[in-house]
Amino acid sequence: MKKIISIMIAAVMVMAMSVTAFAETMTQDAAVDLALSNAKLTRAQVMKLDAEFDPEENTYDVEFVRKSNKAEYDYEISAQDSKILEKSVEYKYKHNKSKKKIGKKAAMKKVAKFSGISYKTIRTGTCKYKYSHKKGVYKIKFRKGGCRYEYKVLAPTGKVIEYEWELI
Repeated sequence: MKKIISIMIAAVMVMAMSVTAFAETMTQDAAVDLALSNAKLTRAQVMKLDAEFDPEENTYDVEFVRKSNKAEYDYEISAQDSKILEKSVEYKYKHNKSKKKIGKKAAMKKVAKFSGISYKTIRTGTCKYKYSHKKGVYKIKFRKGGCRYEYKVLAPTGKVIEYEWELI
């Protein structure tokens, strides 16, 4: 009889822990609010807002487009601890068919100014130039702390057209 009671108590405790763990995961609305807050935007400032839960990864994928400049935002957020695991922003720009280049050093300095991360840190990464689809782009990759960063900079103008970071 004691063994049965012990098993029942253990089962109730496991169920209680499961309910507590489930209650601690974030909701889809909370994931959307976190992404919008990180982007410093409100729901009224965005369109094409979409959020999907991935049960295998226990993450939310939140995507939206800023109305004013058509920039596309994409977030991956942990449902368990509400951390942003990955962020990507792609800006719209006018195509410039020029093969002119500002240079790798200037491109890295543009990223430093844009991101607020020191040029010295960015310089430790890689910077590669590529011309395709009638545009020249510098792809700059580097690490800082526990994150991996990637920026794309238009070669003729130095404008940042895309960036992404993720926890590693």
